[in-house]
Amino acid sequence: MKYKVIAADPLCGRMLALEAERAGLTPASDGSENYSLLLAEGQTELPSSRRMRAAVLIDCGILAASLPESVRLLILDRPFSLAELRSFVCRLLEEGDAGAEESGVVLIPDELTVCLGDHSAKLTKREYALFEYLYSRPYETITRAELLHNLWKDENARDTNIVDVYVKFLRTKLDERFGVRLLRSKRGEGYMYAPDDAVGRGRNESDAQQ
Repeated sequence: MKYKVIAADPLCGRMLALEAERAGLTPASDGSENYSLLLAEGQTELPSSRRMRAAVLIDCGILAASLPESVRLLILDRPFSLAELRSFVCRLLEEGDAGAEESGVVLIPDELTVCLGDHSAKLTKREYALFEYLYSRPYETITRAELLHNLWKDENARDTNIVDVYVKFLRTKLDERFGVRLLRSKRGEGYMYAPDDAVGRGRNESDAQQ
């Protein structure tokens, strides 16, 4: 997970950066909007980033209203406990945000969009729901039955190959556009989110099929 720090107080900014690095986060390059976590202190306005998924606002919580509803927030006023900050970051990591983003893939829920580098792809609601479900549990095979049960409420769809059809849609829109394979099939079982550069993590590569 990449982070960005903006702070009116240089010492506070340095402290926030150290805490992020301690948690294993990676700083975004200067001028880049490719970050998921914003750490802001004493600001009067916030940068706009379509890829921001969480923010820590210190002494500028009033600006929370300027962020999309999808952004997870921690609002602090000084003096504050570092334990609260660390707990917030740990929850983000434990919930899979960092694991799924190792490949640089970012989801933008409000726009039903998936981004990788400078490329983005707009999905339908159903395509986005399927990709998000797989993305939330990286490198784990999820059965067709589970996907049907949780994403298709129409009983008539249960006896079709609709999951396979939508995975094909996703591969056309994402894999071909981004030039990498994001979704794998597990023979006779189901599908997993496993980007090219992470194939075989906790799995046997010979079992993963295109």
